[in-house]
Amino acid sequence: MAKQNSEEGRGKQILVGAAILATLTVLVVGLLVGWRLIPGWVGESVGMVAGILSTPFFMEGSYVVIGLLIVLGLNTWRRRKEGDEFVEIETGGKDSTGNPDVK
Repeated sequence: MAKQNSEEGRGKQILVGAAILATLTVLVVGLLVGWRLIPGWVGESVGMVAGILSTPFFMEGSYVVIGLLIVLGLNTWRRRKEGDEFVEIETGGKDSTGNPDVK
């Protein structure tokens, strides 16, 4: 039973990752193809961003920043969903020398 839940969780993680990559691919390709259709200074700004995203040196850096933002966003979402990670460990009533704790 536990193995089945683990496999379902792994499949969900793969599906979420694939959806993020597909969305990013569609956005970048749409940006590169369609920025000329946007009028005014917005179109010029989008064109400049598209140029930066497609320049070899800046492309790697921009994808690192986008990837970092995705990882931080997913981690923040997961922490809010799962709650606090603080765990209190009981010591069993004795200190490191074996004597009972005195409060």
